[in-house]
Amino acid sequence: MNRAAGSAAGAALLLLVLASPAAAQGRGRGVGRGRNAPAPTIPGTGIRQFGVWLDDATLSPAGQGWATFSVGYTRAPFGRQWDAPSVDTGIGLRQRIQIALSAPLSRVDYTDGTTTRSVGDAYGAVKVALFDPTEEGRSFGLAIVPVVELLSKDSVQEGAGRVFWALPVAVEKRFEKLRTYGTVGYFSRGSAFAAGAVEVPLNEKFTGTATLSLARSVKDDPLSDAQDLARTRSDLSAGAVYFFSPKATFFASVGRTLSRIDANASSLSVSAGVSFGFQHRIGGTEQPGKTPHRP
Repeated sequence: MNRAAGSAAGAALLLLVLASPAAAQGRGRGVGRGRNAPAPTIPGTGIRQFGVWLDDATLSPAGQGWATFSVGYTRAPFGRQWDAPSVDTGIGLRQRIQIALSAPLSRVDYTDGTTTRSVGDAYGAVKVALFDPTEEGRSFGLAIVPVVELLSKDSVQEGAGRVFWALPVAVEKRFEKLRTYGTVGYFSRGSAFAAGAVEVPLNEKFTGTATLSLARSVKDDPLSDAQDLARTRSDLSAGAVYFFSPKATFFASVGRTLSRIDANASSLSVSAGVSFGFQHRIGGTEQPGKTPHRP
C-alpha cells in the first residue's frame, strides 16, 4: 500500500459525512428547528441533538496538507439547504499530529417561505495517531480526534452557548484490495455516535466508498418526546473519488436517512467538490505534496 496521508480524498469524504447525517439536526443555520412549530407548552426545545464525525486513523506527514471545496444540498421536512461552498483544510504538524478546520456558507429555504443565509457551524480538529496503519508491518490504525464545535448564531438555542466539543476515536484496517475505517464518540451537545466506511479502488482513477452512521440523542427533552421525534438516527451514503493527479481529486456522494423521516432527518443529501494537496517548507526543506489515498 502507498502511504495514505489522511488524503485529499479522505478529507473530502469526511466533509460528505458531516454534510449528510448532521445537516438536518441542528448543525448550523437553525436546521431542524421546526420553524412552524407552536410555542412550547411543556419543557424542552423540540430539537433532538445528533452529531456524527467520520474519520480514518491515517495522518498527513509534517508539512503536507489539503484544501477541499464542496457544494452540498439537503432536502428535509423543514425545507431545503444549500452549503456552497463548504471549505475544509488541514495539515500535518509532526509525525503523529494533524490539524483540520471546516466551515460552510449556507442558505436554508424553509417551507413557510422564509430564507436564511449565514456562515454555518465551524469545526476544528486535532488528530493524534496512537497506531499508524501505514507503518511497515502494520495494517491497523488507531487515533483520537478532539473536536471543537463553534455553532452559528442560527444554531444556538435560547440560553445555550455556542462552543461545544466532541471526542471521536478513529480506527482503520487495511487489506490488500480495500480499507475500512470508522469512529465512535460523543458530542457534548448530547449525541453518542458510531460511523463506518468501506473504501474500494474501482480502477486506476476511481475509488468507491460506502458509509453508514448511527447517532443517538442522549439528552432528555419532553417537548421532543411529545412531538414524537426519534431519538436514534441512521444514515447511509455512497460516493466516489476521481484522481486527477497525485495532488488533486474530484468527489461526489449521495445519501439519505434510513431511519424514520421526521423534522431531524433528511430524505436526500448530495455533495460534490474538489480537493487539492499542497506542500509547506519546514526547516528550510520543501516537503513533497500530499498524495491522495489509495489502498
